[in-house]
Amino acid sequence: MSRSVYRRERGWRLRWALLVQGDLLAACLAYLLAFLLRAAVPLPLTQGYLPAVRFAQVHHHWIAMLGAQVGVLYFLGLYEPRALGNPRAQAGTIAAAAGLQALILIAVYFFRQDLVFPRSIFVVFAGLNAALLFAWRLGSRSLMGAYPRRRVLVVGTNAAAAEVIDTIRVQHWLGMDIVGAVSGDGASAAALRDVPLLGPREELPALCARHDVDEVIIASEHSWQDRLLDSLSRPQGPRARVCVVPSPYEILIGRPEHLRLHDIPLIEVIREPATGGASAAKRLFDVVLALVLLVAALPVMLLVALAIRLTSRGPVLYTQTRVGKDGRPFTMVKFRTMHAAAERTTGPVLASENDPRVTWLGRSLRAARLDELPQLWNVLVGDMSFVGPRPERPEFVGRYEREIQGYAERLKVRPGLTGYAQVNGEYHTSAPTKLKYDLAYIYNRSLWLDLKILSETVKVMLTRRGI
Repeated sequence: MSRSVYRRERGWRLRWALLVQGDLLAACLAYLLAFLLRAAVPLPLTQGYLPAVRFAQVHHHWIAMLGAQVGVLYFLGLYEPRALGNPRAQAGTIAAAAGLQALILIAVYFFRQDLVFPRSIFVVFAGLNAALLFAWRLGSRSLMGAYPRRRVLVVGTNAAAAEVIDTIRVQHWLGMDIVGAVSGDGASAAALRDVPLLGPREELPALCARHDVDEVIIASEHSWQDRLLDSLSRPQGPRARVCVVPSPYEILIGRPEHLRLHDIPLIEVIREPATGGASAAKRLFDVVLALVLLVAALPVMLLVALAIRLTSRGPVLYTQTRVGKDGRPFTMVKFRTMHAAAERTTGPVLASENDPRVTWLGRSLRAARLDELPQLWNVLVGDMSFVGPRPERPEFVGRYEREIQGYAERLKVRPGLTGYAQVNGEYHTSAPTKLKYDLAYIYNRSLWLDLKILSETVKVMLTRRGI
């Protein structure tokens, strides 16, 4: 990552943190003003003034209110860079967020029958909250300056590319600047007029680094897939289900994130890193669960360590260098399942089915995944996550990056104790097939998917199948 791109990303994180604090303050002020207004003004359709003593009955529910404020704004996409770049265009969404939060609070008090509190407070709160949020979003641009503009590189020299470029230039509020174009389909660059043609698409990674590119937009012409789809969808086409063995690229767009560039539809293929909120939530989940499981699994780990010591020579634990997020190496810890010095003569070798280097006890530990228990420490210190692509050794990563297109994508997230490939594949599943499962996870990841994979992992451990 270049220094300028790093500065822009760091600037976004700082703005995001300040924006959250301002949103929380807006909720507090809106609630106080709503209460004061109800206590001072007999509003229509109410029973007069609200006694001030009512305020003391609900002050302990402020955590729920503040949590709903941030949660609803995040859910509606109001912390995404595209939303932050143009607050005026998000006025309707801000109003919807304030209204939805008020409905959530009304529902909370509906089920809390022990608290008698007028719902009119939340009606007034919704209006004040929307106004304060909108004012804060506009004012934050003056306080913190304009949001960092995104540097865009367009792949293609066709009419679709020209439309993208014209839209970005006309719609200044998008917060984008055209860096240049990359030839991608052999078409003439005349349609691009004064946009510089930086090179062929084969040089795209180097061009992105050289020009500090934040976003790449691929504007391709019709392909053979379009023609095939057209022929299959005609009334005289086959009345049959059509399936595809997907490539890594097709995995990425299988469940796409649909975006818009003003009125041009886009599909997000290579996504931006997870937002601070989503990343922090996943990390908190990892730390809490790792602490709980380390304590709960301690007796089992002691028994496994004793069994290894009694049945074979060598250390109980086995450490190995693996490649983590962003290609950073780390030391992974696991129970030893092979004979001591198993790779002394062979060097790094991929494990195989019925591997002769594995001890009889190690085979059972691997089948039940008990050899992975020490990796709870790796999760706790942040080297790994509970769910993610399994980490590989540097020797294999280098080879896979040369041989398998798209392999480097799996290095954009923390490696995991378990993953989508581990619960869907078999032990001898090939690296390219594992990559497809890993990409499917990376571009559809969520807390719900993590929980689903963890539950499937328990099933795999009990049935002794999988990778």
